[in-house]
Amino acid sequence: MEEKDQDLFEQRREAHHPRSAPRSFLSEEQLAELKKPLNERRIERRKAKFGMVEYLPTWDVIQRANEIFGYGGWQREIKRLEKTYEEELDGTYTIGYLCESRITVGEIVHEDVGFGAAINYSDPTTAHEKAMKTAVSDSLKRCLRAFGPQFGLSLYKSAQREVEEFEPPVSRGITERQMKRIRHELEEHNLKEEELLEYINSKMGTGFAGLEELPLRVASRAIERFEEDGAAFAREIESAKRPF
Repeated sequence: MEEKDQDLFEQRREAHHPRSAPRSFLSEEQLAELKKPLNERRIERRKAKFGMVEYLPTWDVIQRANEIFGYGGWQREIKRLEKTYEEELDGTYTIGYLCESRITVGEIVHEDVGFGAAINYSDPTTAHEKAMKTAVSDSLKRCLRAFGPQFGLSLYKSAQREVEEFEPPVSRGITERQMKRIRHELEEHNLKEEELLEYINSKMGTGFAGLEELPLRVASRAIERFEEDGAAFAREIESAKRPF
């Protein structure tokens, strides 16, 4: 065989059978483990708004991933963690976080998002910690569920179980005590209610027509501004230069 023909043969053989083809599949043993039905003894239950919810605890799915893929045989990555909701009402804090994660096993990649909430916590630091940890754990389990029953895929059959319901509390309105306090401050600084409302609306993009329409948190913030430096806040209302 001539050298030219030999080179051509080698090129064709490499095109059909790459020498360094990546192995992106799982072993037969791993596939067999993944296909096994979920052991019900691993399932935990909790009461939710719509009934009982079945789930796998975070420590359990991490342990199972180590058993199937091996220690160091899989990687987790948090791609995004951000606060999506926060409200403070009468000294209690309700906070929500969203987490986007990625799981990699060899060349298999699964991504998903999770959500975590802390509702009516008295300490804001504890509330943030609770919401963040829950979001991270939720996103991890959602990524791993793509590997099938060993990671609780069957527990997501019901649309109601897809996410635990979270309804931010309805914003409460201004109290009579707050209304009296604001009117007193306005009188003290020779301001009219209309001027304060115009200031708030311009800064928040709202359309409040009277003090009685203000949410509790907005009224609380207005009172705080008067307490911090009433004269400065009054000037700010008149000039509307800084954000509310």
